[in-house]
Amino acid sequence: MNDLSVVADRLNINIEYVDENKNYPVFLGKIKDKRICIVSDRNTIVFAFDIAKKIEENGGVVFHANFDEEELIPDEHAYGEVEKVARSNNANYILAVGSGSINDICKYVSTKLDIPCGVLATACSMDGYVSKGSALIKNKFKVTESVHTPSDVLINPNILVTAPKIMTAAGFGDIMGKYTCLNDWRLSHIINGETINAEAFELMEKARDDCWNSFEELLSYDKVAIEKLMNALVVAGLSMAICGNSRPASGGEHHMSHFLEMDFISRGEKVPPHGVKVAIGTLISIEIYNYIKEHRICFEHANEVYKLCEFLPKSDVLMQRLKQIGCPVRFSEIGVREETMIEMLNKAYTVRDRYTILTLVHDLGLTEELVPVIMEKFY
Repeated sequence: MNDLSVVADRLNINIEYVDENKNYPVFLGKIKDKRICIVSDRNTIVFAFDIAKKIEENGGVVFHANFDEEELIPDEHAYGEVEKVARSNNANYILAVGSGSINDICKYVSTKLDIPCGVLATACSMDGYVSKGSALIKNKFKVTESVHTPSDVLINPNILVTAPKIMTAAGFGDIMGKYTCLNDWRLSHIINGETINAEAFELMEKARDDCWNSFEELLSYDKVAIEKLMNALVVAGLSMAICGNSRPASGGEHHMSHFLEMDFISRGEKVPPHGVKVAIGTLISIEIYNYIKEHRICFEHANEVYKLCEFLPKSDVLMQRLKQIGCPVRFSEIGVREETMIEMLNKAYTVRDRYTILTLVHDLGLTEELVPVIMEKFY
C-alpha cells in the first residue's frame, strides 16, 4: 500500500483506479441500492452516461443534473439546480463527473444535504478533488465554503489523457505552485513562528517532486506520468485535510490567482484556468524571493529568508517547462488587463488572512519598487 492509500484510508476516502474490467468494485459495492444524483456538463456527459450504466447494473437508481453552459460558474444558479435535482429525487449520494467547478458544487450541496459524495475525475487540472473547501461564487464574490471530503475518487487514466491539453498544463502549473506555497509556509514559520505540520508538508513535497522528475514523460502524456500528476493533485487535498486548512497547497501564488478570478467574474468575462494563473503567480513569487536575496533587503530574519531561495527551482527552467507543456507565462497572454495586474500586486496579499511572500513585500514597503520589475517580466 502506497503513501497515498495509507493516508486516504485513514481519512475514510476511497481513492480507486479503474480495474482491468473497467470497473470500480469498491465504489460500486458501496452504492448498491442507493439513489444517486450524477452531475456533469457538456464535456463530461459521455463519461456520466458510462458510469451511470455501471451503477444501474449494480442496483443503483440514477438521476442526472447536466449543465450545457460553455463555462460552468459555481454560483447560486448552479448549486441551486443540483440541490433541486437531488432533493426532488430523494438522492442519498451525489457523484460529480468532472473536475473543478462540478466537484466544488457537488461537495457543497452534499454537505448541505448531509449525504456522501464522490467524483469521477475527468482531468488532471486542479488540486481540490479531496479538499475540505469548495470554491464558490456568492454575490459575484469568490468564497471558500467548508465542506466534507468526498467518500470516493474514481480515476481512469484513459479518461484523463483525453482532457484538453490546457487542463493538464493547468494541473502541472497548480502543482508547481507547491514550490512557493511550501516556501511561504517556511517563511511564516521564520517570521511568525507558525507551526508546520510535518506530515502534510512532506507528503505534498514528495508528490510535487515526483511530478517534476517525470516531466519529460508527462510531455508525451505517458500514463504513468499522468498518474503521478493526478496523485499529486489528490495529495494536495489530503495534505489539506491532514492539517485542517489549505496551507500545504496555497500561498501567495494562489492569492494572485484568486484576485484575478474575482476580477474576471465581476466583468462577466471567461475565467482562465486556475492552474494557469497559479503557474504565473508562482513565477512571480520566485522572482520576489530572488529579488529580496539578490538586493540584500535588510529586515529581521533576513538571512534565514535569503536561504529559502535554495528550495525553489530556477525561474528560467520552470518557465521553459511551463512553455513546453503549453502553459502561458505572462498574464497578458490570458487577458489580464495591465491595470488589473498592478492592482493585484498591490492588493493580493489581502485575499486571505495568511502570511506569504506578498505579505512580506507589503510589510517591507517594497511593492512600488517591485511592480515595474514584475510587470516587465510577467505582463
